[in-house]
Amino acid sequence: MQMNTTEVDVDALVRDVILHHGLPFTVLSVIESPAGWNIQVRAVTGQRVSFVVPNGRSLAMRVAIQQRLEAEV
Repeated sequence: MQMNTTEVDVDALVRDVILHHGLPFTVLSVIESPAGWNIQVRAVTGQRVSFVVPNGRSLAMRVAIQQRLEAEV
């Protein structure tokens, strides 16, 4: 049985990926949508980065978040 993911959970997941990998981002927002989770972060340069992560198991979401953020570095 898959647990329901909340904005707080996904926000914490994004923050954890940023911290664990030492990525130069700050979380601005995490909002649920029909497509998944709309995530917006700010780079140390001030640039805003927005992307969508499909809702799913936390490990798959973690990998998707990490790949997307690492692609922006």
